Amino acid sequence: MTDEQQLFVARLNGFHPVAWDLIPDLGLYMDQVITFIERQCKELFMEGDRIFTPSRVNNYVKIGLIDRPVAKKYGREQLAQLLMICVLKQSISAEDMKSLVQPPKDTPMQPHYEAFCQTELAVFRSLADSLPTPTLDCAVQGAAYLLLCRTLLHAPKKEPEKPAHNHHNHKPQPEPEKPAETK
Repeated sequence: MTDEQQLFVARLNGFHPVAWDLIPDLGLYMDQVITFIERQCKELFMEGDRIFTPSRVNNYVKIGLIDRPVAKKYGREQLAQLLMICVLKQSISAEDMKSLVQPPKDTPMQPHYEAFCQTELAVFRSLADSLPTPTLDCAVQGAAYLLLCRTLLHAPKKEPEKPAHNHHNHKPQPEPEKPAETK
């Protein structure tokens, strides 16, 4: 294994998602949000990379990817969404992230975020365990997973099949013939 791969494995193994209860719930202003997210996600980025900027966060709010701040403060749910975006933005567009960052209808953010963190840890540990991998293999696997992700995100939503007796699908039947009248 190369030195770079060993460092990468150490970074993956050293990364731990922020537990729900450790995400601040008192509301953070933008500069505090940027500092919090960068501290939590620094292991996932190359040295010197800028993880978030205020304009990027504002854009995520504008397109509905994260909820609007209340009185310019971001709460626990928005911070959880931003932590998820930290990982997802590496492979998919902001528009595609909407269905992954927002919890399903009638599902609170906490279990949605916790399920994301479990998946994140499992995938990162699996990758760390599978190294060394040649660079070309990494690039091709990355492309294949990106294609799969795009396919799944853009697959047409199948509507439930309508029963045959539905009046919209029902073809009118000819009226039965009346018996001829006799005189």
